[in-house]
Amino acid sequence: MGVDVPRFIAGIRFPNPAKRAMMESMSGRFSRVDSRIRHARVDVYGAELDLRTRAATIFWHRSGQTPLVVGEGTWVPLPEPMGDLRGRLVVEGLHRRTCALLEHQLARGNRDWTYEKGPWIGAEASARAAGVEAQAADALRKVLWLFYRNCWPLQFADGCGWGSRGYGPLIAAALADPIHMRARWELLILTGALQWPASEGDLERIAGDSHGDEFYAAP
Repeated sequence: MGVDVPRFIAGIRFPNPAKRAMMESMSGRFSRVDSRIRHARVDVYGAELDLRTRAATIFWHRSGQTPLVVGEGTWVPLPEPMGDLRGRLVVEGLHRRTCALLEHQLARGNRDWTYEKGPWIGAEASARAAGVEAQAADALRKVLWLFYRNCWPLQFADGCGWGSRGYGPLIAAALADPIHMRARWELLILTGALQWPASEGDLERIAGDSHGDEFYAAP
């Protein structure tokens, strides 16, 4: 039976603070080497995700006390090519908004993907080849890119081409009603997927939000 090193260490009381710090540091190294673990923290809630089993544990962090497990659930990744870079937490009893905030922090990026290199390039090319006009095809590319780069809420995954059917249905919809689909995509771009007023957006801004090394760190 395997030992969960971080929890095992946390349960030991070391009278020598220096020794405890050393052991905690060792536990962190063991976790990174032996596991595919991600962590997230939103206010008093924390999440530990094990990508090997797709099991998620939710903690309530109490001041000065050991975190209390308040929920257990599963991680449902988006379809490839996004896969485990983004996913949904399915935890019974946990408010959907809290899940969404934790999902945002659990998101990861692919260092090889840029605006000039990634799945959105194929989406734009396919749209143009199918007969979608150039500006609408460009908007589709931006929508796929910004959903990934800026970690837009997962409720927009299907509508941004990251659902189980990919971006094919979006191209079909753009051919059937080009004005409506282009307006929809431009609204998502301008509002950051309805997160701020359209007046604060910019259709040409594709740089994306700034991310630290953790966004690209394995796992």
